Amino acid sequence: MAAVAHVPSTTPLERTFAVTSWHARSYRRTWRATITTAFLNPIFFLLSVGVLLGQLIDDDRAQLGGLSYVEFVAPGLLAATAMQMGANDAMWPVMAGIKWLRTYHAVLATPVRVGELVIGTMGWSGVRVLSAAAIFTAVAAIGGAIPSALAVLAPFAALLTGLALNAPITAFSASLEGGDDGWYPALNRFALIPMFLFAGTFFPVSQLPDWLEPAAWATPLWHGVELCRMLTTGDLDVLALVHVGYLLAFVVVGTILAVRLHRRALLK
Repeated sequence: MAAVAHVPSTTPLERTFAVTSWHARSYRRTWRATITTAFLNPIFFLLSVGVLLGQLIDDDRAQLGGLSYVEFVAPGLLAATAMQMGANDAMWPVMAGIKWLRTYHAVLATPVRVGELVIGTMGWSGVRVLSAAAIFTAVAAIGGAIPSALAVLAPFAALLTGLALNAPITAFSASLEGGDDGWYPALNRFALIPMFLFAGTFFPVSQLPDWLEPAAWATPLWHGVELCRMLTTGDLDVLALVHVGYLLAFVVVGTILAVRLHRRALLK
């Protein structure tokens, strides 16, 4: 009688980590194409807007809660960079995996399940966001833009911000039929860029018209910016829990929807 090969069983956590590792190995061939967005652009923004422009407006610190402009804008750029990275990872790469290259179908031919594929992919996006956020925070601290030791936690706040955008946009990408990526420019133009400009990154949302200010409060980026700013300035209060809860709600609900929509797209 022929011997039956023993296939070692794996746990869901091991399979999820295997998906993250797969993305990490693939990234070794493409990291040069993302270094500008992940590392250089936010640092250039910090130098040009925070330092150079800040020299012109630092006399009016009362509007910024007593902060210099570079101290005000640095955590905003940290959260905004995390938002952009998390959102970008959830658009074209997800569409390629489902429709164009169909690599997700290949993954599901292994013992990996849909939920493990989605969470493992989100985990890789989280690794990228956390790494970029840690480097940016270190550079900003060396440049004197961060006055509080609590800033060591700011990369984790940025991570939460990035995932709060990554999860629902991943679900959105899985819902698109026929591999049509025409929605992505509109998403950037009418959602991500307005958030970047008007959700507290460069000026307090209290400067907005009264009718527009509540719209800024509703965006996940505003909560991410406020949380990062609390940590980099050391001005932490109970509202930090509100910001964390709001961002976590986006992550949890977005992940649930992403798994369901990926299952529909990949197993139909």
